Amino acid sequence: MAFTIENSGEHILETANTLPIAATYDVLVCGGGTAGIPAAIAAAREGAKVGLVERYGFVGGVAAFSIMPCWHCLNDHHSGILTEFAQRVGDFQQGPNPFSDNNHMEPETVKIVALTMLQEAGVDLRFHNWIADVITEDSSVRGVVTETKSGRRALLAKTVIDATGDGDVCTRAGAQFSKGDNGKVQGMSLRFRIGHINFPRYFDWVWEHRSMYKNISREDWESLREKAINGKAFFMLGDLSEFFKSHGGDAAHLPEKSYFNCSSIRPNELSLNATRVYHLDGTIEEDLSQGEVITRQQSYAIWRVLRSYVPGFEQSMIVETPAQVGVRETREIVGDYTLTEEDCRRNATFEDAVLTSKISFDVHDVSGYILENVKGVVDIPYRCLLPKGLENIIVVGRCMSCDHIANSTTRLQEVSHRTGQAGGTAAAMAAMQGITPRSLPVAQLQAKLQANGFETSQRQRYLKSDMIAGLASPGKV
Repeated sequence: MAFTIENSGEHILETANTLPIAATYDVLVCGGGTAGIPAAIAAAREGAKVGLVERYGFVGGVAAFSIMPCWHCLNDHHSGILTEFAQRVGDFQQGPNPFSDNNHMEPETVKIVALTMLQEAGVDLRFHNWIADVITEDSSVRGVVTETKSGRRALLAKTVIDATGDGDVCTRAGAQFSKGDNGKVQGMSLRFRIGHINFPRYFDWVWEHRSMYKNISREDWESLREKAINGKAFFMLGDLSEFFKSHGGDAAHLPEKSYFNCSSIRPNELSLNATRVYHLDGTIEEDLSQGEVITRQQSYAIWRVLRSYVPGFEQSMIVETPAQVGVRETREIVGDYTLTEEDCRRNATFEDAVLTSKISFDVHDVSGYILENVKGVVDIPYRCLLPKGLENIIVVGRCMSCDHIANSTTRLQEVSHRTGQAGGTAAAMAAMQGITPRSLPVAQLQAKLQANGFETSQRQRYLKSDMIAGLASPGKV
């Protein structure tokens, strides 16, 4: 590789370079996160030769690199590979059982269970690969270029899956996209774990200050206290913003417009969702760097207040911060159809539905936090996974085609995971038939998914439950 510095000093010219083709696949999954893992497993189980590209040295997505233990709607909404994955996490007997312990998963267990399932499926794992460019021919995506310790190399595939979370592959290939609410995306947060907490002392303090914990009832408080003392997993809502303001010796680094939501998945520890930073774009390097700095400073500012003023934290310490700040929203790739807030509110059904989503709007906007649960579910059509104007590529995960409010529910881990199975199955079927994903008959895809124990629509789900709203007069689009 040769470079030339222009006289202006503003640019560097990169000369043409011949890149080696490191591998050719039927399906190439870009991103080993919440959606990429099931995408790769599903595609490989259909008999496709599958490669998975991941920038870290492990898989697991936000549950792993952002140590996010909460899969909030898992118990109510799981099927297919997600059911199997959650069962295997529970059977591993390291940390909570997600089906009996408040939908929690131990991040380290997520890493090893996902890795094991990928290896069992025969997926070719390519860690420490950064996507540097996309290989296109007219409007068709043919592969990607990655930057590695071994240099820059090309990976080719019949079908590519963008599971990057930010739509990096689609964007480099020329896809249209939106970002949040007219460019304003949801705030970033950094989870962190505090260990060596004296839970009996802390919960006595919680009861005395229960107004900061949603005025928790005596019954719920006693139940949570018992779980905490016995080392069981629990989740507790809180907001200590005013407390921090009055006790914050490090006020400059304390978060604003945040909350104090506590999970516990390890004895005498809390996993805290309490930091927050706004007005930053996770697709801009400078913003992402700033988000890392600010939220890490916030973590320690919060801990210092707790250690100084809250009983039970006297001997505590921060035992883990994650590899990366948690980014809730960046690009939403424009697909053949865009799922909207209105679709969610009316429990919309679609003839090309390939999965459903519970409707739990969880919007972390600077203008205010919104948490709203809507009865029933919404279908997600296959068209949301097909980037408009591009061929041979499928998008899965939180960057699928949806608007800002719909994204606040489809970005949840249990939904992103199932977009991965739907997309991975479609990619394999298209590759094996020698057609584009857009040409794949959706009825074939639905039948294959259903045969694999995957619920493709609320109409199918309705056969198992009478809790689904919207079917009396379904709105078909």
